[in-house]
Amino acid sequence: MTTERIQELKNNYHFGQYYNQFYAAHNWTSFSPDKRAEQNIIEFSNWLEDDLKILGEHPGNYKEKFTEHILKWMNSKSNCASSMITGPANFNVRKNEKANNRERANYEKFSHWRTKYFEAVNRIPTKSPEQELEEAERELNKYSNLQEELKEINKVLRKHKEKTLNEAIEILTKEEYSEESIKLVSYYSGTIPGYALTNRNAKINRLKDKVIVMLSRIERKDNWEDIKFNGGYVTIEDDRVKIFHETKPEADIITELKKNGFRWSPNWKCWCRKHTGNAISVTKNLSFVN
Repeated sequence: MTTERIQELKNNYHFGQYYNQFYAAHNWTSFSPDKRAEQNIIEFSNWLEDDLKILGEHPGNYKEKFTEHILKWMNSKSNCASSMITGPANFNVRKNEKANNRERANYEKFSHWRTKYFEAVNRIPTKSPEQELEEAERELNKYSNLQEELKEINKVLRKHKEKTLNEAIEILTKEEYSEESIKLVSYYSGTIPGYALTNRNAKINRLKDKVIVMLSRIERKDNWEDIKFNGGYVTIEDDRVKIFHETKPEADIITELKKNGFRWSPNWKCWCRKHTGNAISVTKNLSFVN
């Protein structure tokens, strides 16, 4: 490959500046390491560019991490060899097998990291207790009103047993019952069956329970006072019970945290779990909190 072409790659592609590493990656496995290097430089540079477009205005450290993973993978490839290139004499099969395994492992790490990065970016934010309460109350009001309306409709339909389904729907339309209720009458070909009403009652009861739980969580959060312990404290933020330590805790404490449902958050730099009544109870009984 000419010096001019190498400079062109460096000027036009992100990975062009690492031409030597890409060349070395294929030096012992290809008869044309320069062409393979050029191909990889263009491929991975375009891949990175496409990913950054998807990430938009919030790329974070994606470019740096992507580059780090690719270069680590390329460096591990430089230790791989082919007997067709080096010649069969004194070819160390076992050593090459280990090098190939490291190369595959580094690519799998890169692929896993990339998948996890996009999963984190596309993850739906956790709703606050206030948001969940608002949605639950809205759903509860909707289904409660619908349930009462369906009971009234059943009474009307019993008075018009002789009517066809179309005639019954016409009566309900004139009575200005909701479109949703009339659709259900049409779906069940007449009177709403008892099991359908029972299922809706069960949903209404679940929503009532959720409202109670959300109110309890909001009250507990609003009245919460941080629990201080030797070397840290417990607080409630982001609908999480968070445990902050001044320094990294001992291995037995980390084990205890994991056994009790806590996970380390690189984002918040603390151990945390979903804020529930049980989470509070478990936290207060941790050995280092007492």
